[in-house]
Amino acid sequence: MKKQSKPKFKSIFVLHVYKYGWSKDKLAYHIDQDELESKGGARPGIDIWDYDVGYFQTLHAAEKRIKKIVGENQEELYSFLIEEKPQECMIHKGDYLTIRRYLKDGSLWQESKVSTIREYDGKNCELGDTCFYGRDLRTIPFKEGDVVEIARKDFVELGIIWDLPATKKRMKRIWSRYIKQLGPDIAWVHPDDTDDGYTVVGYSLGKDGKIGFGHSHPAVVDVLPPSLPVPKKFAQQLRKCLRTLKKEEAVYILEKEREKKNAKKGK
Repeated sequence: MKKQSKPKFKSIFVLHVYKYGWSKDKLAYHIDQDELESKGGARPGIDIWDYDVGYFQTLHAAEKRIKKIVGENQEELYSFLIEEKPQECMIHKGDYLTIRRYLKDGSLWQESKVSTIREYDGKNCELGDTCFYGRDLRTIPFKEGDVVEIARKDFVELGIIWDLPATKKRMKRIWSRYIKQLGPDIAWVHPDDTDDGYTVVGYSLGKDGKIGFGHSHPAVVDVLPPSLPVPKKFAQQLRKCLRTLKKEEAVYILEKEREKKNAKKGK
């Protein structure tokens, strides 16, 4: 079977400049009281906004502009994001070829070269490398139990690391299993950008004072070190939530093992 050739394209690099949201008080993580009242619950964090956007023909030009912005000492900078996208074609709005996060001092924090583009001009076609092969341990700056920021589009949420992204060694075993099970079908079902992330625990405070919590899988480029002092009460609550979820997982695993043993006895 002849391998389908991929379309030729030129890239454009889209630079997003994020700043902290407006506040009459000093910058600090908090539970938004207005959100608490209107939505019945709110998470600890701080607002941000996509302040400026720029389009550049090269990555170097986009990074040069980041340095210029940092040098101008603009107030309330939070971070920068550069998305590489193909030109003169239609793709899904949020898709990209590569993505890079920079801290407010302009230093590169994390990058992902796993493309999310699987449809190009309305045709099923993987543009760029859509496969995730694992992270080099040296690019994983966190460990379990670290309190972190999760950068959303308009909000930075506090969370705590539960599990790390898969290493190259681990992904090598996973790829072998996928190939063995799926064969040629692996082209459409394989480890991708959704696997290049952390497992992070977060919580929300309810209007009634109750705590609701769970876990999510934010992308590596969206998980950052705290940029502001973390209040002790938020850190303590996150650690408590993590301990609770780990205990629940341990109980779940034990129950599954018992079910397997009982199933074997019944045969």
